[in-house]
Amino acid sequence: MNLSKISAIILCSFFIAANTIKSQDFNPEHISISNGLSNVEVATLFQDSYGFLWVGTVDGLNQYDGYKFKVFKNVPGNTESLIDNDVRKIIEDKNKNLWIATAAGVSMLDRKTNKFKNYDLEKFSNNPANQTAGIIIDSENNIWVEALGAGLLKFNNTLNSFEQFFPDSLLLDKISRLGIIIATVEHKKKFYFSGIGKGFFTLDLVTNKLEELKLGDKKTYDFSNENITNLFIDQKEILWIISEDAFYKYDMTNNNFKEIKNYKDDRVFWVWRLNTGFIQDLEGNIWIGKDMRGLYKFDGISDDYSQIPFGTEYDNRKGVYTQTITSMIVDNSGIIWIGTFNDGLYKHDPSKKPFKHFTHDPSNPNSISGNEIFGLAESKKNKNNIYVGIRGGGLNIFNPETETFKNVNINFKDDMFGGSVRSILEYKDELYLGTWGDGLFKLDSKGKLTLVSKYDPSDYNSISDNLIRVLAKDAFGKIWIGGNQGLNIYNPSTNILNQMYSIDQFHYPQELIDLIREKTSKNESLCSILKVPSSQNLSKNFSIEKPREFLIVSAGEADDSSAADYGWLEDSNGKIIWNLSDKKEFYHLQGADKNVIDIDVIKLLPGKYKLHYKSDDSHAYGDWNARAPIDSSLWGIQILNLTDQQITVAKTALSQSKSQVKISGENIRSIHISSNNIVWIGTDQGGLNKYDQNSNTIKYYKFDPKNKNSLSNNNVQFIHEDKKGILWLATNYGLNRFDPKTEIFTVYTEEDGLPTNYVASILEDEKNNLWIATRNGLSRLSFEGSRPLFVNYDAKDGLGGSDFIALVALKSSAGKFYFGGEHGLNEFEPGIMNSSPPRSIITDIKISNRSISYVDEGSYLTESIYDTKEIILPFDKNDLSFEFSALHFGRADKNQYGHFLEGDDENWVYDNRRFTSYTNLSPGEYVFHAKGSNSDGVWDTAGTSIKIIITPPWYLTTFAYIGYFLIAAGGIYGFDRFQRKRLLSKERTANSIREAELRAQAAELQAKAAEAQNRAIQIENERKTKELEEARDLQLSMLPKNLPALPNLDIAVYMKTATEVGGDYYDFNVGIDGTLTVVIGDATGHGMKAGTMVTAAKTLFNSYSANPDIVYTFHEMTRCIKQLQMQSVSMCLTMLKIQSNKLFMSSAGMPPMFLFKRENRIVEEHLLKGMPLGAMNNFPYELKEMELAIGDTILLMSDGFPELVNENDELYGYKRVRNKFEEVAEKEPEEIISYLKNDGSIWVNNNDPDDDVTFVVIKVK
Repeated sequence: MNLSKISAIILCSFFIAANTIKSQDFNPEHISISNGLSNVEVATLFQDSYGFLWVGTVDGLNQYDGYKFKVFKNVPGNTESLIDNDVRKIIEDKNKNLWIATAAGVSMLDRKTNKFKNYDLEKFSNNPANQTAGIIIDSENNIWVEALGAGLLKFNNTLNSFEQFFPDSLLLDKISRLGIIIATVEHKKKFYFSGIGKGFFTLDLVTNKLEELKLGDKKTYDFSNENITNLFIDQKEILWIISEDAFYKYDMTNNNFKEIKNYKDDRVFWVWRLNTGFIQDLEGNIWIGKDMRGLYKFDGISDDYSQIPFGTEYDNRKGVYTQTITSMIVDNSGIIWIGTFNDGLYKHDPSKKPFKHFTHDPSNPNSISGNEIFGLAESKKNKNNIYVGIRGGGLNIFNPETETFKNVNINFKDDMFGGSVRSILEYKDELYLGTWGDGLFKLDSKGKLTLVSKYDPSDYNSISDNLIRVLAKDAFGKIWIGGNQGLNIYNPSTNILNQMYSIDQFHYPQELIDLIREKTSKNESLCSILKVPSSQNLSKNFSIEKPREFLIVSAGEADDSSAADYGWLEDSNGKIIWNLSDKKEFYHLQGADKNVIDIDVIKLLPGKYKLHYKSDDSHAYGDWNARAPIDSSLWGIQILNLTDQQITVAKTALSQSKSQVKISGENIRSIHISSNNIVWIGTDQGGLNKYDQNSNTIKYYKFDPKNKNSLSNNNVQFIHEDKKGILWLATNYGLNRFDPKTEIFTVYTEEDGLPTNYVASILEDEKNNLWIATRNGLSRLSFEGSRPLFVNYDAKDGLGGSDFIALVALKSSAGKFYFGGEHGLNEFEPGIMNSSPPRSIITDIKISNRSISYVDEGSYLTESIYDTKEIILPFDKNDLSFEFSALHFGRADKNQYGHFLEGDDENWVYDNRRFTSYTNLSPGEYVFHAKGSNSDGVWDTAGTSIKIIITPPWYLTTFAYIGYFLIAAGGIYGFDRFQRKRLLSKERTANSIREAELRAQAAELQAKAAEAQNRAIQIENERKTKELEEARDLQLSMLPKNLPALPNLDIAVYMKTATEVGGDYYDFNVGIDGTLTVVIGDATGHGMKAGTMVTAAKTLFNSYSANPDIVYTFHEMTRCIKQLQMQSVSMCLTMLKIQSNKLFMSSAGMPPMFLFKRENRIVEEHLLKGMPLGAMNNFPYELKEMELAIGDTILLMSDGFPELVNENDELYGYKRVRNKFEEVAEKEPEEIISYLKNDGSIWVNNNDPDDDVTFVVIKVK
């Protein structure tokens, strides 16, 4: 392009006038049948006092919570269902009950029971199928119905019925003239209403006086020839009158009446003319949705308006559209809802300005020249201009006011995309452009384009790479240049460019390289092997006559771990004196990373020496498979004989090279320069570098898997310093917060709320919120104390795409934010959002998966769940689930949630789920709290709560404890009397023994006594050993030989007996109907008594396992065990019955059952308290019923496993059992048992357990 033309484009772009109309900020979201709405024909909209949205359609009543619709319809034969599906109007009374006017009468929805009470108005109507037009409630909570053909009906609370309203018999003629009333509004205890073609009336609700209202200067306009379709009184007490032909305003304060819009001459179809929606938004604007004419928006102050199209233009008629608006409301948060006749529901949030999205339009010369945004910068000299670098599209100049782009089409040569500007920096009167293949350019104010530097492999002073990603200016006037192959520093004043080398690319000083080149070119080497090709193993001899210092130089191929092409030096004995491959750190020879060189000064004594050089089969002189080194003639090894002065120069250069700073990583991704002259450099795979220009020192920060306080990932894409001096780092694994003072890293990832761990760019708004561009959308980060709050945005919010390119981020001086990606350029103003918090509400409570949300038998409620503040439950109703919702309709799928059960949870749980569950809650008082945020992260800080009181069982009540005390007191007294008698008896016995000892004189008799005693002990030990073996054999013989083979269940078992048999037992029975009965038990005590109890349990299980009543079985087993009179021995037992997808469970003194629910991947703990079998007759054992689903897994166990004790006297514990089970619960039963068994063995260091360990694992297929 001609340079003068470039200059003209730049200068002219500053004065481009806006010649296009900005698109309307009106792009409503469509909600229809696919979202769950019962019908597309919407007649009415209403928001109740709880915050739910109600949508009345011709086919049902819809309740909407932002996630799903709950549809109410008439059910033939059910008098407690909706009276008719054709819903006309919805209101709410002071008791929060809903009144619904339908075509066939009125229904009242009782919010306590969620059932309808119906009122048929057939007696007032000539058409039973078309009875009502609407329903209203006055300021005294009276219900009125706009009855078709019958005027107004009023509800009589005493008679529980509607009555036709006749205020004065003299007005009967006027009443009959009203006919069909379709518009009614109340103001200061007076109704204003009208019928179709019947005029305009007022009704005084105090005096019941009915008057015909005539408006205008001469009080003659009575609307008798015009159909009023809607009435609305705004905040300034102005009555808006909408007819089928015009808009009118009536100021009731000064009696001023005027017409503000007439469209009589351009009528739409008659039937559509009656449809009107009317609202006043939270900012005072008046919105009128008029049939097929779209939306009219008034400012609420003047009579000026704008017409907003709604749908496409109908039949080429200007201002008439295909969509027919039937109703409108504005909800509590300011969102506008629009009901249509034939296209469902629309939602518009006027408080949120959408993201603007700029893309290339081939038909528009003022559009952006490409969609792949590569770089952004704002002109400080011309603040109306933003420079935009385009991949393959050169440079654009964007005017935000006119929203136009001008292309500076620079003809690049080596860019793979055809001309790309990746980085942009305005410096004084010049614009520096980092390209993607053509090096660094600058553009002056006159439009002259000059090449600053381009990579030249033969010039150490050229820029290190032509792919330039980032430009940054420091306080000293230097420009820092980051590219794919290194970091460069350019001084515009001196036009000198230097390179800060990486560890992998470090170079020797240029004067040293020049000296070696000179000596090599003149063949002044003492000995050399140079220009070595592939697959060589060469050597050359030389000798030294006098001791002196030489310069040894070797260039080859190497990486961090090894060398492939290298040279070395040996003495006459074959000892290696110097070896390139032994170096821990290599210097770079430019070109490919693997091109290395090493230079040393060595002192050689007189004698014979041999140079060696070895090369592999690739990348060697003349056969390069990557970029060749800057001077390929050095590829090899040589000894240079220098003068003493040259040796001194070489030593100085080598010393300087070792003291120079090196950066970690050569691929520069980001650069940030702090006010204290610290340069922060982010690299690809090299982590973060901190370079202090003042002290010329550098420090590296890298990811260390062994150090929790380290960078999360070594790819640092972007660096932002906030107002407090904290660095925020965008990496390929999350967002890193780094405090340079404390050097503490805090990492935020997807688990904290980020949409992805691939972070691209970061900006900060005026409220200190961070806006984070990622590879999966945009995210806003704020903090509640130390808790991070992420709000994510995607294409549904108006973004042009989700994949953003790193570094393409700009905060303009006007406060606008810009982010770019391969989808174009996005512009928005942070802080413009819906600031209304949601209404948090508990929507359902379930006990063992049974809902108790409405008042009915067994629900424990006395009012609606929405109003309930306290529930009292018996002890066996302690498995609770809560569902809750944050009623805000901006984008409900982005609403966030937290919950907290006071008395059980330690802290709030922010898992963004709208439900949670708690199992086996102990008797006591709890308070469940829930709260949520809207889609913009505004939280309902107050939240909602409900108190839960779980009463104890009778045997744990105060009265029971008093009884226990009395029993214990009596027992203590009885024991005391018994103990006294026992002590007296014991004393007498002791005296007798002492007398016998005195009589025992002979030592022979004492020896015989001792021998007899030892023999007795031996016999007793042999008896006990035999008894234990018999008990173990007896116990194992009681176990089933085979496991049941069922098509829907997988079963695995495991038992390890203790040294002293512990009495564990398990068994199965499959009934005729397929019911599986499972028992697992543990006899109290050890040895033969425990084995005998297992035998008894086995016999009783065989007798009663087919009985479906578990509690009855327990009572019978207790009765039989007591008859055995085994004294202190009893049987702990858990019994399950699995029938289809039902699980019935009862337990007598056994550990909890753990149930893994695959649906939500949580482990439920079911602990049923009960006395062991044989301990107490008629004990009230608890029976629990649960549902099973495919993938659910049951774990039963004896107490031997959780009570395993390690060498530190620590119990394995039930919490560890639950956690370990949760880790493997989705595996097969055998794998689960193997995992638990091995973990238990590790816990006890492979020692034998002190008690039997038994598992039963059942998985539902």
